[in-house]
Amino acid sequence: MKFVSYTAVLYFLISLMACNTTKPIRPMESYEEQFETPPSVINIPIDIDMKELEVALNKQLTGVLYEDKDIKDGDKMMVRAEKMKDIRLAVDSQAVQYRLPLKLWIKYDLGISKVEADGEITIDFRTLLDISTDWEVTTRTEIMDYEWIKKPRLKMGVVSLPVGFIANLVINNSKKVLTKSIDDMVKDNFDLKAQVQEAWQQMYKPVQVSEEYNTWLTINPESIGMTPILMEQNRISSTLFIKGTPKVKVGAQPQGVYPAPLPPLIIQEEAGDTFKLHLKTRISYDEAERIARQQLIGETFAQGKRSVTIDGLEFYGQGNKIVVNTILSGSYSGSIYMVGEPVYNTRKNTIDIENLQYTLDTKSFLIRSAGWLLKSTIKTKIQENLDFLLDYNLKEMQVQFKEQLQEYAISEGITVYGDLDDLNIQNAYLVPDGMIINLGLIGKLNVKVTGLN
Repeated sequence: MKFVSYTAVLYFLISLMACNTTKPIRPMESYEEQFETPPSVINIPIDIDMKELEVALNKQLTGVLYEDKDIKDGDKMMVRAEKMKDIRLAVDSQAVQYRLPLKLWIKYDLGISKVEADGEITIDFRTLLDISTDWEVTTRTEIMDYEWIKKPRLKMGVVSLPVGFIANLVINNSKKVLTKSIDDMVKDNFDLKAQVQEAWQQMYKPVQVSEEYNTWLTINPESIGMTPILMEQNRISSTLFIKGTPKVKVGAQPQGVYPAPLPPLIIQEEAGDTFKLHLKTRISYDEAERIARQQLIGETFAQGKRSVTIDGLEFYGQGNKIVVNTILSGSYSGSIYMVGEPVYNTRKNTIDIENLQYTLDTKSFLIRSAGWLLKSTIKTKIQENLDFLLDYNLKEMQVQFKEQLQEYAISEGITVYGDLDDLNIQNAYLVPDGMIINLGLIGKLNVKVTGLN
């Protein structure tokens, strides 16, 4: 009897040891070589209505535009030129033309006395625009013609000065001042380099495009340029193009990259009106686990009198497959492991975790020790929620992009309008800290200038 009891005890201990050593073995973590993401190109047509420039110019040029108070400076004349009506603009090839109506007050030294007169004149200006390789806007303004609206005459007894003489004096004396004032106004109020520099730096900063799913976009520009400025049909237009490697991250806010210096201006003769973004979207395992846990933690699966509850989830990579470590408690306490392959589904335009299966070691263990778990719906439930996680995030991302592109104010009076025509997934792979999904976005952008101050 003792021999029998000892044998029974020994058999029981061996059974316990077998149970402890036959739990599923954790699959090894490993990763394959990453795919190269092609550079992205963003074309942004810029359109400025001449009416808007008129508004800006008329705001800037008001009241007395030029005044010569020194009658002893060699011309024997004092002149005050005051803006009389709004300036009218037009375009001519690479130049802006405009007419400036002025009200003149003139005092002339005849030697024996000084006389005064009033007059009204319109002066035609032409401003040539150019942009240097360091993004500086240069202008050259010149007077093309003039026309008297009200001819002034200076009279004293039999002395009468001709209009042409007065016009020449006024134009010659005011030419340098007026043309320099216009060039200075453009320089002071249209600092292209500063605006491009600020935009360049902003593109290195992560922008949150979805607060709910912690989705962040960083443009990471590499070069920037524009097409030649085109002036026709009372409009000024050009296309700004940016090349870079944008990245999207789902998870904690990525660290901003220190901006590279603003590169020299690249002039390209032609550019389209579309953008093609190749986004490297990173979904961290921590973020994927957090969202999946919201759906699965606490879920109980029963088969007869036995049941288990999901207490935890862990994701990591093994080659090109994702490993799902599901931590259970209940009739069985411990981990079970499943692996699946992230695959782009062209019909649904989603990432599916295809062929989610128990690892061989897990399946072998369940057959020996917890076969009832194989009959439960736990594997199906987990796969449904993984598909839901990835599919829903991508759809949410597309909605967020479309909403932000519809009308995005860069600054006062400068607004970006756009649309996202297509969002597709090009490939997916795993890295140590998450899943990388290469997205392709195709759409259109346009910048409207509705007010310049």
